[in-house]
Amino acid sequence: MIAPPPSSRFDSFRRIVEISANLALIFTAVVALTVFLRHRTDTSTSSSRIAHAAPASPVGTKIDLPGVDWSQHKATLVIAISSTCHYCVSSATFYSQLTKVSHPLPVVVVIPQRKQTASAFLTQHQITPQNLVSTDLVDIHVDATPTLLLVSSSGVITKTWVGELTDSQQGQVLTAINSM
Repeated sequence: MIAPPPSSRFDSFRRIVEISANLALIFTAVVALTVFLRHRTDTSTSSSRIAHAAPASPVGTKIDLPGVDWSQHKATLVIAISSTCHYCVSSATFYSQLTKVSHPLPVVVVIPQRKQTASAFLTQHQITPQNLVSTDLVDIHVDATPTLLLVSSSGVITKTWVGELTDSQQGQVLTAINSM
């Protein structure tokens, strides 16, 4: 005996359930992929205190920045940060201190975001540099944020500090800039 064919009502219900299950599966996959990509781009995969892979040292490299005349001062402190870097945010108090404390060096902040975004970030964290330059960090041979550069009057990088600095490293920065 041949079994009777399923009713068309049952067949329609089965197709609706099948389509709904497929759509739910696709939706779940898209949400999981979105969460994964956001997490991957927002956090570092290493336990270091550097937002990106550690760069080769740019010490000895000459750099140029629009609107910055290195020859006006014995040296200049450059702070290379990004508004999307959580190490930069957690270091903002120190950067604010560097821009407010009396020392002989001007402070230039270099940030890869547009000036409007950069200004909002600096205002929010009370960082008040003498100059703000919005440019690609590769232009100053910086591969990681945050990075501090001590630049000579001829525009040559003489010292670098990369990553979220420890108290000891912050002391090194202060000693270096106060000895100028």
